[in-house]
Amino acid sequence: MRRFVSLSLLVGTLLLSGCFSGSDSGPTGTVDGKLTNKGKILSSDTKVVFMHTSSGVAAFGSTLEDGAYKIDSYNDGNLPVGLYRVMIQPPASQLGAEDEEPSAEELLDNPNINKPKKTAAEFAFKYRQLSTSGLEYEVKEGENSFDIDLK
Repeated sequence: MRRFVSLSLLVGTLLLSGCFSGSDSGPTGTVDGKLTNKGKILSSDTKVVFMHTSSGVAAFGSTLEDGAYKIDSYNDGNLPVGLYRVMIQPPASQLGAEDEEPSAEELLDNPNINKPKKTAAEFAFKYRQLSTSGLEYEVKEGENSFDIDLK
């Protein structure tokens, strides 16, 4: 749960910093699509997070029951064009104790504690971090549709 709260605070801070830096970010595009894992639809309210690789602009959207998502949390869904790294976050209802950050003492006692654990998650842990997801998309001016199928 702490990881989800941390992610929420990070995204919120980035969104606020983007809101106060001026709205003229040049050409923009909108993003929507469908999110699946090996062809199967994931639970609704799974978060799809896009972060601009050079400006740090972050925005997200949540999946619907059919797997459709729309990135709409930043500038009414109008994202600056450019390359975005993407991560996927499970719904808050699926986050359990294994998702909480360990304390410094726990890390010292067990250095392997932060390694991803096999859980009943709907998709691989690697997709929950920008650095390991391997998902990148180029947002171009106008409408962009990215169907994301996790492997």
